[in-house]
Amino acid sequence: MFQTLGTPSTAAVWDYLDKQKVPQPFVATGASVWGTDDKHPWTIGWQPNYVAEARVYAKYLKDERHKAKVAVLYQNDDFGKDLLGGFKKAVAGSGIKVVAEESYEVTDPSVSAQMAGLSRSKADVLLDVTTPKFGSQALAADARNTKWSPLHIVNNVASSAAVLEPVGFQHVQGVVSATYFKDPADPQWANDPDMKTYTNAMHEYAPDADPANQFNAYGWAVASSLHKALDVMKCPTREGLRDAVRNLKDVKVGMLLPGVTMSTGRGDAFPLETMQLMRFKGERWQLFGEPVDTREEFGR
Repeated sequence: MFQTLGTPSTAAVWDYLDKQKVPQPFVATGASVWGTDDKHPWTIGWQPNYVAEARVYAKYLKDERHKAKVAVLYQNDDFGKDLLGGFKKAVAGSGIKVVAEESYEVTDPSVSAQMAGLSRSKADVLLDVTTPKFGSQALAADARNTKWSPLHIVNNVASSAAVLEPVGFQHVQGVVSATYFKDPADPQWANDPDMKTYTNAMHEYAPDADPANQFNAYGWAVASSLHKALDVMKCPTREGLRDAVRNLKDVKVGMLLPGVTMSTGRGDAFPLETMQLMRFKGERWQLFGEPVDTREEFGR
């Protein structure tokens, strides 16, 4: 069961899959439970977990805005609580303060009311922990509110250009996020051999799909990661795959950013924990700073 999408749907089946000894590799959710749980050895995550991502934003603010007042919009589930909790823990003891929090339910029609409430906090940073639909709404609400201009940090889940474009690129200039794989729309990768392999394959096998779409690049990156895991299996069995994904040693995957590798081992079931900050400028994201390995920066 490769890349089951979402925390609730993945959690709904992992008990059954574990009992049936069915590998559930590289689930498409960054909940930290996939790496901390020791009762489901057949399930493992892939993308940097939400706590690790929160640490990257915390480090950025400590370096650049060490007395920031932060307002947080978050989804009221494991996803939102994971990232918010990780952020609070990472800034504890610093001059950074979370001064307002507003949550929303996935069944809510919009987050307009929550954004209005957060604006009254006069925070100078907005941490936006949302899925794409609500990410677009939050960005649009921020753009409309001319009396509040916080630094807008949007989590990786809602950072796709497909989320930003409906708002209008002119309204999302300077928004900050973090990533771990190469953006196919970024010209700096135009001559990258792995990017060329990806784009050529997309043109050949999925001619109706847009290679510049980040979701397509994500799919290629995680599929390539599974390929790497299959390559290092000691035996071509379910158990072989289960053990392989939990014993990866600095495995390089072409579509991952330089400095980002897959590593797992005893006591470490988080394949990816390095991210790099990016800022939206013009019509695309631009990387800045150095990759942050949250294992080295913060430890366990």
